[in-house]
This record gives sequence, structure tokens and C-alpha cells, in this order.
Amino acid sequence: MNKTLFASLALTGLITGCATAAPSMLVDARQSYETATKGLAGKLSPTELYDAKKVLDKANLEFEARGDTLECRDLAYVAQRKVQLADVKASTEQDRQSIAAASKAGVVARDDQAASSRAALSSTRQQLSNERRDNVASTNDLLAANDAKGKELAATTAQLEAEKLARQSAEAKLAGAMKDLATIAAVKEEARGVVITLSGSVLFASGKYALLNTAMTKLDQVAEALKAQDSTKKMVVEGHTDTMGSDSTNQPLSLNRANAVRNYLVSRGVGAEKISAVGMGSKKAVADNATAENRANNRRVEIVIGNAG
Repeated sequence: MNKTLFASLALTGLITGCATAAPSMLVDARQSYETATKGLAGKLSPTELYDAKKVLDKANLEFEARGDTLECRDLAYVAQRKVQLADVKASTEQDRQSIAAASKAGVVARDDQAASSRAALSSTRQQLSNERRDNVASTNDLLAANDAKGKELAATTAQLEAEKLARQSAEAKLAGAMKDLATIAAVKEEARGVVITLSGSVLFASGKYALLNTAMTKLDQVAEALKAQDSTKKMVVEGHTDTMGSDSTNQPLSLNRANAVRNYLVSRGVGAEKISAVGMGSKKAVADNATAENRANNRRVEIVIGNAG
């Protein structure tokens, strides 16, 4: 039993060395335990001291795992009480042994000494009763704390599950919207993000920036796809022209067309703070302007999702 107590002290000392920010209640419990193992309790009430050590170990482990928690303090309090109980029982046992030794040697205690011993025994019994009551109260407090933690964990689990379902629903909605969008526009991944390309001839009359009625149906689908995107992503509407006109004409025309598309998308629920418009003029042609088909490809609106700035 002495070897076990020595090992316990070593473990307690190690934990004390590692946990420099231990709460005072835990520090006191450790010190009380160490003092008790070197005193009467270590010799006369090792069983009770071992019980205290088990609770103290739990308090140390709780502190190492989670820091200065309510459970750590509760366990430290219970350990402290058990150490005190071991001390009381050791004192009682010492008195009993002294009385037994005196009786064996034929020494008759005086009446006042016997009365004093009975009073001390009665006091010890009362103290033990109080300790048991305090231990029950501490146990009830720990059970209540554990119940509260269980409820909190259940609530957190339910919240995480709800968030998971919401995320899955959003991902499914985005996938469906992008699939539908691919039927009316060219969609591709580039280094700057996802690029949605719409032909300018589908959206505007020649030389104009007012949206055609047929364009609105297509832009409705674009709006649904944009609303399903991650809320942190920024979007830019780029207007492009061919080189048939001058830069002084093409630049404002491309910006007006980009703004017309952006404003319509905002009216359909896309966050105004998430989407901007820019006119590119004829600077970023995707084909030469030698043929009517190539010029039609250059007259386009691109919506960039992601890394566009």
C-alpha cells in the first residue's frame, strides 16, 4: 500500500508541474493529499486515502483535458473532503489503538479521560456524518452538471445536423441551377472563377442596351443560379463589343449593357452588394472580327463568379 501511495504522490507531483494554471481548489486538494500521505492517514487509513486519490486523479485528468472546468473544481472539492475524512479516521484509529494499548497494559483510564474519549468519539462521528452529507451534496451537484452538459451536447448535435442538411440542400439547389443554366449559356471554369457567357445578340438589339423581352427569361435562370452560389462569392458582369464601332462608342455601350444585366439580376433577388458591372469595350475579343459569326461571338456578356475583382 505504501508503494501505491508513493506512486500516487509522484503522479500528483507530475500533474502539478504540468498544470501551472490549476485552480486553487485543485492545488489545495493536491497539497492536502500529499500532507496526509506523510502523516497518520498514510499509516492508519490508507483505504480512505486511496479513495481520495482516485477522485483527485479524476480532477487532474479533467484539468489536463479541459482546463479549469466546473467538473474539475467539483472533483477537487470531493477529493479534499475525502482526504479530511481519512485524517479524521486516522485520528480515531490512533485513539482506539492508544486505548487498546493502555487496556492491554492494565492501565485503567480515569473517569475524566474516558469521558473525554467518548466526547471525542462522539465529535468524530458527527464530523463523519457531516462529511457524508457534504459528499452526497457534491455528488448531486456533479450529476446535475453532467445532465446539463448532456443536454448541451444534444442541442449542439441537433444544430450540426440541421446545418448539414441545410448545406446539402443548398448544394443540391446549386447543382440543379447550374445544370439548367448550361442549357441556355456557355459555362466554364477559368483561373478567375466560373464564367457564364451569354450572346449579346440574345440580350440586346444591335447598338442598344435595353434588354429584349426574350432576354429576361434567360436572365431569370441566370439569377436562380447566382442566388444559389456561396454567399461569400463576388460576381462581376462584363460587357464586351466587337470592333465595328469606335472605342468612344463601344466602351460606354459595353458598360451600359453590363449595368442593364446587373440591374435586372438584382431585381430578381441577387444581392446588390455581391455583384458589380464593368464595360470592357472591344479589348478582350475571343475571335478576330473578320466574319459576322466572329463578331457575334465578341458581342457578349460574361458573368464571372469567384475570383473576379
